[in-house]
Amino acid sequence: MRLVASPEAVAFVREHGGRLFVWTERTRCCSGATIRLKASIAPDPGHEFRPAPPNDQIELFVPEHLGRLPDELHIELHGRRRRRIDAYWNGCAWVA
Repeated sequence: MRLVASPEAVAFVREHGGRLFVWTERTRCCSGATIRLKASIAPDPGHEFRPAPPNDQIELFVPEHLGRLPDELHIELHGRRRRRIDAYWNGCAWVA
């Protein structure tokens, strides 16, 4: 898996311990179920994580149950007052 990260996102993660956790979250809507990609510098308490293959930027953790890793994981930093990391799997925020 190739990590594609903005310099701002890498700096933010490093300033907060250097670890990023990425997981999927299933939601229901009027058009059916969707699976959205979530990311945080703290692990989500409802998930088990395993280390992703090493990269030279940050420590990355993915769901324990995830069978196949995406080709690319993109991370970006958003927000001015309340900073947050957004993640995109192969360019998408939703997982098919």
